[in-house]
Amino acid sequence: MALYLLAQRAHARRRRRVPQERVFKPRIQFLNMPEEQVMRRYQLNPEMIRDLCHALECDLQPSTGRSHALPVYVKVTAALNFYTSGTFQTPAGDAAGISQASMSRCVSQVTTALTRRANAYIRFPFQPRQQARTKEEFLRIAGFPNVLGTLGCTHVALKPPSDHENLYRNPLRFHSMNMQLVCNAHGMITHVVAEFPGSVPDAHILSCSSLRGIFEGHQNLDGWLLADGTYPLKPWLLTPVEAAETAAEQRYNAAHMATQAVVGRTVGALKGRFRCLDQAGGVLQYSPLKVCHIFVACCVLHNMAVGRGIAMPEGVELGARLPDQASPHPEPLSQEAQCLRQELITSYFS
Repeated sequence: MALYLLAQRAHARRRRRVPQERVFKPRIQFLNMPEEQVMRRYQLNPEMIRDLCHALECDLQPSTGRSHALPVYVKVTAALNFYTSGTFQTPAGDAAGISQASMSRCVSQVTTALTRRANAYIRFPFQPRQQARTKEEFLRIAGFPNVLGTLGCTHVALKPPSDHENLYRNPLRFHSMNMQLVCNAHGMITHVVAEFPGSVPDAHILSCSSLRGIFEGHQNLDGWLLADGTYPLKPWLLTPVEAAETAAEQRYNAAHMATQAVVGRTVGALKGRFRCLDQAGGVLQYSPLKVCHIFVACCVLHNMAVGRGIAMPEGVELGARLPDQASPHPEPLSQEAQCLRQELITSYFS
């Protein structure tokens, strides 16, 4: 019996599986790639990516001492892969050399870290010197005076929640979040509202945003925004003249259109650089709140790129834009705003 038991134990030891060494996918270190390849993959240059890793290090550094924790540069480049490719997580994760689960955590962590820094990179020109520079730069475009920004909205496609699907269906007949932004003459984003479903009209988002309070409650602001005909005319928000008759009104409209076009080009550059925001890149498979956070994170990265003079992607097409349409709840025409616009037309465009 003793010999039988010893034989059984020896047989069990032979059958016991030998532990295999854990295999990791090879990771591509962006610092070892040619700059042209880095730009094609991430739409940012190596210097900015390196600085971004340093800036986000305190948020992304592993809190444990695990030997296989992902380095900061892997988390940053994995998230950039997702932002710029417009693909779902599996192919983007493969490109970064990490699993889909790790890719999801990287996107979440980097997005959170970037949104925490939004106020440092998305700033409206409140100081008199900033306003003077902003107005001068807009004036050079088409001779339109006192412009502090151009206003517009864009839609970011998503998979809608099943319980409120109708709220996210926009007039272009796809599900989205409707994002409002203001930009300066260089395409730098200076104000963002990212919280409304696609069915909400542009004018309603404006009425709920902080822009009215900024212009009506900030004594140091001296200027206005430009917006298209989907918005109501206000003393601080100038829109085109409907059915312009005089030559001065036509010149006003032409200058307004040329200046207002900046926001369209900014949206095109933003979605061209970060394809995850463009409908052609697919539908974001995230909650509405997470989609809004991703949009803000991409706006932060966009501003960093513009501030560093990184060229916008070539062959960029403008993102989808709603056709002009009246607000379902039109506001009464402001006599003050009408008088201000007419005075501007008479003074500058006659």
